[in-house]
Amino acid sequence: MDNNKAEERDDSLYNQAVLDTGNRVGELAREYFNEYSLVPYSDNIKDMLVETKKLLDSRLPVICEASFAVNNLFCSVDILRNSDDGLEIVEVKSSSSVKQEHYDDMAFQYYTLKECGFTVKQISLMHINNKYERIGELDIKKLFTLKDSTEEAVKKQESIIENIKKIVKIAGAETEPDIPPGKHCEKPYLCLYFNYCSGKLKQNTAPAYNEDLIINKNKIEAFIDTLSYPLYYLDFETYMDVIPPFNYSRPYQQITCQYSLHIQSKKNGRLKHREFLGEAGKDPRRQLAERLCADIPKNVCVIAYYMPFEKSRIAELAALFPDLSGHLMAIHGNMKDLIIPFRKKAWRSSAQNGSNSIKAVLPAMFPDDPELDYNSLDLIHNGGEAMNAYADLQNQPPHKQKQIRKALLAYCRLDTLAMVKIIEELHRIVK
Repeated sequence: MDNNKAEERDDSLYNQAVLDTGNRVGELAREYFNEYSLVPYSDNIKDMLVETKKLLDSRLPVICEASFAVNNLFCSVDILRNSDDGLEIVEVKSSSSVKQEHYDDMAFQYYTLKECGFTVKQISLMHINNKYERIGELDIKKLFTLKDSTEEAVKKQESIIENIKKIVKIAGAETEPDIPPGKHCEKPYLCLYFNYCSGKLKQNTAPAYNEDLIINKNKIEAFIDTLSYPLYYLDFETYMDVIPPFNYSRPYQQITCQYSLHIQSKKNGRLKHREFLGEAGKDPRRQLAERLCADIPKNVCVIAYYMPFEKSRIAELAALFPDLSGHLMAIHGNMKDLIIPFRKKAWRSSAQNGSNSIKAVLPAMFPDDPELDYNSLDLIHNGGEAMNAYADLQNQPPHKQKQIRKALLAYCRLDTLAMVKIIEELHRIVK
């Protein structure tokens, strides 16, 4: 498509957070074999090929981003180990496990280098070890896992050759192939020509409300009877980092960094609000845990929406801070899950589009309330955006940090306010 329809390429479909993670991991992985030489990126491929040849001829042992081209094929190798008896390709991935598409990438690199006339003695996959727990300085040798994947890459050579033939044939055809969009357009990565091939994407809008409701008052009452006032409505936000940022953290571990808490002393009573948002670049967990214990007494009813998430985060904090464990696990043991009546179809609307998430239930139950509209929020509209915004907060200038923090607090606050409104509506229904 780049050769024939370059103007239709939509780079906005790139997942920038994923790209940034991959770049960070790639740069860090270069230090695994100690000293290395880097082939600088250039828009002119020939520059990279010339620099690669120069470094190979100099017999440098480790070359990063070494570039190769033959028969209209091109690849850059994350890490190339150069020795007298041949080359070792090291493909770096930011994932914590081996995926099928990784073998495809390695097989293509193996084929390209062999076609260039090089002896490839081994090809290895370097990926993140998510069992590694950081204590003190980052240990790169423990952060990464190195897996010999030569056998898998060699086995795929026949299919690689066939795929290259197919791609060359399609790219050289005078007319586009008649292939309808499907899952192959999104897996393993979203194609940058997806919009061109599929037409205008459907916009993410709140589902339209309609009167086609299922209401089971007995089930609603059964759930309400499990609650006791005062009610504490709790929602956590977390972020993840591929490179563990703090002591006692692991790659891709969910770090609890924020909470919103609405407190209601009696049915339809006035609300109190408490909140916490960690400081950018600092471990928020201890301060958050202390504030949580201060804000929530040990023996009160705590409501969450899909409570396994909140309970898991509380259990992690309790394990990390034994002196707070008793109080935290008391909160953990007194939680109720607001998703239950919706899973049991005590209240069901076709406007939910089959989903029981709070993002589906809320607009279905309150379609015309702007106060409860996530789309009306500034900057942050969903958990993914909140996670990415907090992870990048320390890299923003002070004025931007202030804007993002305000947006994060507003988003998390709406999550708990939404639970309050849903409970009040369930009370109204059975009154």
